[in-house]
Amino acid sequence: METKELNKSLAHFLKKCISLIDRGFVFKLINMYMDKYNPGDPRILQEFKFAFLEIICCHEHYVAFNLPIQHTKLSPKTRSPILLQEYTLSEEFCKHHFIVGLLLQEIKTSLNEVIHIRKIALATLRDLMAKHEMDDRFENRGQMNRIALIYAPWLSIVLDNLTRLDAVEKIEDGNTSIVNRMSSSGSYLFAKSSVTSESTPKSRHRFTLHMDKDSPVHFRNSAFYDAIAGQALINGHSLSIESDISAMSDSPSALSQETTIVNESMKNGETKSHIRSTSSHVHRYDKFQPLEIKDLLLMFLFVVKYLSEEQLIAWWQQFTESEVVNFFMTLEMSLNYFKYVGKRNISVVKSQSSDNIKNKQTKAHTLPARMNPSEINHENTSTLVIHTVNRENLMNAEDEVQKKQQAILEQHLATEVGMITLDCMGLYSMNFRKSLMHMNGDNEIMRKIFDIYLTFLQLGQSENLFKHVFAALRAFINNYSTVLFQGNATLCGRLCYELLKCCNSRLASIRQESCAILYLLMRSNFEFTGRKGLTRVHLQLIISVSQMLGNIIGLNNARFQESLSLINSYATSDKAMKGTGFPIEVKDLTKRIRTVLMATVQMREHHHDPEMLVDLQHSLANSYASTPELRHTWLDNMIKNHVRDGNYSEALCCQLHIAALMAEYLKLKKIQNWGAEAFDKISKNISKDEKGLKLDIGVQDIQYTEYILLDQLETCVEFINKAERYEIMGELYKLILPMYEKKRNYELLKNAHTTLAQNYDKILEINKSCRRLLGRYYRVGFYGQAYFEEDNAVEFIYKEPKVTSLSEISERLQKQFSDKFGNDIVKMIQDSAPVKPRELDSKFAYIQVTHVTPYFEKEELEDRQTEFEQNHDINCFMFETPFTKDGKARGSPEEQWKRRTILETTYTFPYVKKRISVSSKRYVELTPIEVALDEMQTRVAELDDVVFTKPTDIKKLQLRLQGSVCVQVNAGPLAYASVFLDPTLSSMYPEDKVEELKDVYREFLKICYTALQINSKLITSEQQEYQEVLRYNYKKLCSSLSSLFGEHLWPHDDTGSFKRNSMALFSAISGASQNSSTA
Repeated sequence: METKELNKSLAHFLKKCISLIDRGFVFKLINMYMDKYNPGDPRILQEFKFAFLEIICCHEHYVAFNLPIQHTKLSPKTRSPILLQEYTLSEEFCKHHFIVGLLLQEIKTSLNEVIHIRKIALATLRDLMAKHEMDDRFENRGQMNRIALIYAPWLSIVLDNLTRLDAVEKIEDGNTSIVNRMSSSGSYLFAKSSVTSESTPKSRHRFTLHMDKDSPVHFRNSAFYDAIAGQALINGHSLSIESDISAMSDSPSALSQETTIVNESMKNGETKSHIRSTSSHVHRYDKFQPLEIKDLLLMFLFVVKYLSEEQLIAWWQQFTESEVVNFFMTLEMSLNYFKYVGKRNISVVKSQSSDNIKNKQTKAHTLPARMNPSEINHENTSTLVIHTVNRENLMNAEDEVQKKQQAILEQHLATEVGMITLDCMGLYSMNFRKSLMHMNGDNEIMRKIFDIYLTFLQLGQSENLFKHVFAALRAFINNYSTVLFQGNATLCGRLCYELLKCCNSRLASIRQESCAILYLLMRSNFEFTGRKGLTRVHLQLIISVSQMLGNIIGLNNARFQESLSLINSYATSDKAMKGTGFPIEVKDLTKRIRTVLMATVQMREHHHDPEMLVDLQHSLANSYASTPELRHTWLDNMIKNHVRDGNYSEALCCQLHIAALMAEYLKLKKIQNWGAEAFDKISKNISKDEKGLKLDIGVQDIQYTEYILLDQLETCVEFINKAERYEIMGELYKLILPMYEKKRNYELLKNAHTTLAQNYDKILEINKSCRRLLGRYYRVGFYGQAYFEEDNAVEFIYKEPKVTSLSEISERLQKQFSDKFGNDIVKMIQDSAPVKPRELDSKFAYIQVTHVTPYFEKEELEDRQTEFEQNHDINCFMFETPFTKDGKARGSPEEQWKRRTILETTYTFPYVKKRISVSSKRYVELTPIEVALDEMQTRVAELDDVVFTKPTDIKKLQLRLQGSVCVQVNAGPLAYASVFLDPTLSSMYPEDKVEELKDVYREFLKICYTALQINSKLITSEQQEYQEVLRYNYKKLCSSLSSLFGEHLWPHDDTGSFKRNSMALFSAISGASQNSSTA
């Protein structure tokens, strides 16, 4: 305690000495004392250091001691090393402005310390700036300019630590408290006394395009100065809210004009220990706490606000482009940190005294009766309770008042931050046009300034601030139309998107301003093209509307329709546009927007139905087949839906279609010699959809390049892995590799071949394990005109993920439509028989679901040998319905017929959507002997599959064997043979069919024999008896078939014919695994 008091006393002594003796000598003593402190000192020493500095800086002539040197006005092209030193914490700066230089050095160093030290350091500087803000001696604008200049190095200090400032989204949530919203500065009482009005503040900023007619003069009271000298200011809020534009006076300062601050002896090395912190800055990446960030930003904003135009321009011209970008990035961060979150999300920090009273009373009531506090007796207990309740009610009422006042403070702060930011952007735009127009506006500074304008539109602002924002946007559009309407369309598109959202605002004034800006954008585009059209704005507005619909942003309401009508009225009443095609262009554009909006109604009606929702998006994409940007937009929306639902094959198809769209555009523009047809080996659908592109007016604005196409193709590679359709990657890389070779990028070529090698490894592994699941297919029919409307009596093929069962899809569809129509309305048709709609009850909605399998002709199967080939690019499916001539579903083998229904879809699977309508249907009726042929061929194929798959799945093998060789008279292989191959009966059937059936049985016996041999090698000793039973049944089956065939059917009789199966046997045994799965 004694040391603490000694430190304070020494500070007060030296502070008084400054006014009495040689100032240079006193500064030397201060420097000697500060030399004793070092970075990394214990916490108590750090506290002493900043307590010492705070007292020294409280000197009444502190500003005069640090008065900055005035420089002549510089043009934006001028760069001065001398001036640069004055704007950074350089050795020259610290010589000229000793005290503030010393303070800034110590604060800069402290930013590398622990959080407690950082907070003390930041509070010291924050409170010092607050004093300047509230000191009624410095009301003149010129005076505040000079004061702000001595803190100019703070800008560089903040930018050096920009990587340690977190994005606001990471530290805020919807229930942000006052502690998070405001600075760490503390006292709420000061905030209460500072609130005088609930109105939105007016401004006297340097570049305000929308001027206020009557701005009250900012009032400063010396009482504030006294309060600030000893206590912190709420929120560290050193920014004046109400001020007058006429206050921008450049009259001579009433301050002392001393310029020699440090004597000669000080210049010769006495300050070296503090100058050392101005050396190269080492970047740290540990993050500041939210409250620290708010203090850092508030002080940054203080300096920016009060620097004069000439000073700020000089600062910009001394620093590099990346530093200027970081400057504006800091302003953008300030907008986010100090955005107004609404009164509901503001809570009040209760004073310590009220909490103590409440805790004291609570504790008193919990004491035993013999230990009641002295002020409580049994006679007045009820009175105490009444007083306690009244006190709590009073405290709640105070909280509400404080909350209201706090909301007003936050509103004013958010507006002030916005005005400062608008000032800076306007000033930079007026004086650095050449920098902004570098590369036709395609540069980092332009993008950052544009980002900030969009941030204003995205955040909730006050109506008055919005007026300034819209005024600034009008100036930007008028001055930088080239950036918006030439080259890349990204900036124009983003602006259109945000303005459309503002056109849907609940506030009429914001809607009107947004409509005016949109109209100006259209008119500027029209003038930019030489009054030929407004292609870019037209296209970007339609794209923006489409994106909003894809994100389910409701635009189809009276407010937005009113905004469209207002834009139309602007066009018809604009006298300068009379006699041009502009009014017709605007009318056509608003009409197209309304047309697209109609899709919103349907999408909302079918939000419960993911298949219908994607269908609607797909139909919109198809309607823009000749306008790539719009088609691209809707395909992007479909991708989002597919990824959300886990439909990666469909998402992959959307990505491939986008790539083909780009390729086709580049081909038509003669940039490359291949287009959508290059994707034919990947999917037949792609060229079918994307070959319709035409170079109409809507395509002139597209900015697709070979690099954009390459990036899209690389995205497709990522989705191939997600969809597990590895076999198409080779075809895709046939398009990518020539582009890498053209660029001579050997690193990418190496990576590509590595990726391909890994891809083929996956294919080999999957073909061995057979564990890839590419989906199942179901025919779904809808019946009920009153409910399904245009989908009534329409059949679709649904592609369901993995191994979705019939019961799973049936339950999903039943629940989906029951939620829409009602539980008692939806009926599921349980069989696969043809439906007669006229026989159905019109009161109900009927759904029929049938499992279907891909169907191939024999010739096609020769080209589709693998599982992937039989599940990719397919559009033919079939299901079978058993029947007999007497009307029963089932009968004996000689009576059993089968109806095969073959369905064909308009597109092949997989496609950009997971359901495709059935385009044609045909029926094939199989006679009893054909049914037998089909069944036996299926059995042979199943056994063949399990025998030749490595490693062998022994459980599946045994199940297949048991169902094949166990003799059953009335069912199974022997039953068919007894009916169709008996010499006494076979004459009743076509001879060619009988011979074909005999051949199938011979193959059947051979594969069964191989399966038995494999099983005998793989089973354990406990299963030997089971093996003998299988072998006995097999011999019995061979004996029965031999008598029917009239020939001996023993495997060893024809060794040659078993050569293939024997090789399979040895192969299967060598690769067998005991890991098995259920059949």
